[in-house]
Amino acid sequence: MKLSVHGAGSPELPLRVLGLLAQQDAVVERAALELRDGCYRIALDTAPVAADRSALILAKIRAMVLVSAAEMQD
Repeated sequence: MKLSVHGAGSPELPLRVLGLLAQQDAVVERAALELRDGCYRIALDTAPVAADRSALILAKIRAMVLVSAAEMQD
């Protein structure tokens, strides 16, 4: 699963996203963080996750107050 997350430049954002993935047993294989103009861009690749679990992860990330956009590719 590939995730792209854009959000506030708060130091909490990357930790919250990674924490959620850990809670859902999603193994992160690659992570790239970029802070630009006060906003984070986070790109993550995880080991394969069941479709229902990946939909839940995406919904929970999108519900985070610090997140302005989140997209997923399988």
